Amino acid sequence: MNSIADIMRNFSLRTSVKLLLVIVLAEAMIMGSFVWLDIEMHSLWASVVDVLLLGAISSLVISFWVIEPLKKAKRQNDLFNTLVENVDAGVVVTDATDATGDDNPIIFANHAFSRITGYRQDEVIGKNPRLLQGEDVDPDVLEQTRLAIKGEKPVRVLQRNRRKDGSLFWNDLYLNPILNEDGKVRFWVGLINDVTASRELERDNLRWATALQKSDEAVCMFDAHGTIEYANQAFCENVGVTPEAIVSSPVFRFWDEASPEFGNIEASIEQRVSWSGRHKCFRSDKTVYDALSSITPLHDDSGLISFVAVHRDISDMVAMEEQLRQSQKMEAVGMLVGGIAHDFNNVLAGILGNLYLIKKKLVDSPRLYKRIEGVEEQGYAAAGMVRQLLSFSRKDVPDTKEIDLIPFARELMQFASVSVPESMEFKLDVEEGQKLIVSCDPVQMQQSLLNLIVNASHAIHDKEGGGGRIVLRVSRSVPNHNSLSLNDTWAFEAPPHGWACISVEDNGTGMDRETKSKIFEPFFTTKASGVGTGLGLAMVQGYVEMLHGVIDVQSSPGAGTLFHIYLPLSQHKEIIPDMYAKQVRPGNGERILIADDDENVRWALCDILESANYRTIEASNGEEAMTLFAKHAEQLDMVILDVVMPKATGVEVADYIQLSQKQFPIAFMTGYDKEQALSMKTDGSHSLLRKPWNIEQLNAVLDRGLRKSTDL
Repeated sequence: MNSIADIMRNFSLRTSVKLLLVIVLAEAMIMGSFVWLDIEMHSLWASVVDVLLLGAISSLVISFWVIEPLKKAKRQNDLFNTLVENVDAGVVVTDATDATGDDNPIIFANHAFSRITGYRQDEVIGKNPRLLQGEDVDPDVLEQTRLAIKGEKPVRVLQRNRRKDGSLFWNDLYLNPILNEDGKVRFWVGLINDVTASRELERDNLRWATALQKSDEAVCMFDAHGTIEYANQAFCENVGVTPEAIVSSPVFRFWDEASPEFGNIEASIEQRVSWSGRHKCFRSDKTVYDALSSITPLHDDSGLISFVAVHRDISDMVAMEEQLRQSQKMEAVGMLVGGIAHDFNNVLAGILGNLYLIKKKLVDSPRLYKRIEGVEEQGYAAAGMVRQLLSFSRKDVPDTKEIDLIPFARELMQFASVSVPESMEFKLDVEEGQKLIVSCDPVQMQQSLLNLIVNASHAIHDKEGGGGRIVLRVSRSVPNHNSLSLNDTWAFEAPPHGWACISVEDNGTGMDRETKSKIFEPFFTTKASGVGTGLGLAMVQGYVEMLHGVIDVQSSPGAGTLFHIYLPLSQHKEIIPDMYAKQVRPGNGERILIADDDENVRWALCDILESANYRTIEASNGEEAMTLFAKHAEQLDMVILDVVMPKATGVEVADYIQLSQKQFPIAFMTGYDKEQALSMKTDGSHSLLRKPWNIEQLNAVLDRGLRKSTDL
């Protein structure tokens, strides 16, 4: 690009030479014509004609070579100025006086440059374009520009510049060299575009695209034919396909067409309407998972339609819902057990109390005595089942004792033999010569092991070929965490005194992996309808974990089943020899107030105590108990109160008694809410008699209460 002055200078020189040549030639031609035509004219007329002809020729030549080009140049110059001044892009021209670009002054800037940068044209003429650079200029972009200028090559860069007021803007700069006749850079022309808005839009789009790609929500887009056009990383991970392989795949290959929801999805796509809901999906390995999806149709300007599906793997949520349903079942069991436990234990207390009295009358009839003892054992076993249900539903605190597992297992073999058919071999395998002391509720432990033994007999019964065998083993053993099939995390630290292991093994039908994974779930059973409830193993697991133990199972189809129960050994060595005492502690005429709203329980307890030389006073509700205590307080040695009674609870009666006699011996009876009774009386001064109580428990309550009464 040459300057207007250069153009005019070069134009004037060429035009002058041409004009001179034309005038000289025209003059020569005129004079030659006069000579050739032999025209004689007065010298004056010859001069006039010569001047006129020369002037006409010169005018034509000047008009053609000077005036017309100048008009054309002016029109082009006006057009150039109009374009440059009205173009939206900023135009800046620098004089390339130095090839390095360090001293290139601005010689021209249009109005758009002033609008973009805030500098007036007169403020930048003679200045270097570096005045737009701030301290935060990108050094890589700056170096790229310098190298282009040094190499005399055009360059296009995106850089952040500063306006006159200090505000930042993104500048899309296109810098181009203009060469002179010698091929040297004479000017640098820069086109400046303020792309701040588009840059922000681009960055927003990039942020949205990044967020979409990195989102935990699975997103895919597909056309009206179901062909996937885009899928983010989460969707690819869900279905197990790489991003490169998933594009152009049919989206329906990942949806379970057999699920009932698929028809609604397909209809929504055909009708171009939105759909949302749960459905089943496939992974690339054909495994099925639960998904929550929403599908929305999208239209572009041309009317083409596509769909965007936002998709979430809700397998964990479904599992949690299943756990919630199981917990609700547990809660239902707890409410059911809690509702019947009190009344059922009252019934058992009355039955067992009367059986005790009947036994006393049958000492001389050994056969009848033994039968009554058997009925009594079954009654206590029934009470143990209720306690196990209460423990399973977390509605009770178990009564724990120190027992030696080896004699306990021998007694259990005798008791359990009636539950095992004679056609099956039932044997005990114990380590002789040592004691394995654990702390547990003997009745609940008995019920837990009986459950495993009965299950083993059912598994053998279902197996073809006969030859059934059940083995009960008791030994000292250390659980191997790596071999535990159902306990992925070992939650218990090694006890200081080691572990005892109780095993129940059978050679029955065994279980596959799926069945084995569900056997401890409440209400899950493989037995026929009416044979099992599905609560037995769940209760066994709940009780074992309550003892800070762990239960494990090993089984495979056709190879039988082996249960291991690991319990921490106890440091205590004092073992209670008998599960139940035989006789009530004899009395010396002590007077005891018995308060219970169940007359069968009340009468049985009063008869038992009176048969052992105690005197009793009966109250049928809490209000009557307070009245009788006020009347006979001086003659009473002890009070036994049912926790739940009409008109006033046992706890309220105890509070009334303690207003006048703080240390008076009080024992509570309960068939259900032991934990509640103990929590309401935290000083430890009261005994607890659980329904249905046995003679051992009754003796412990009498010993503690009457010993305290003698101290008063």
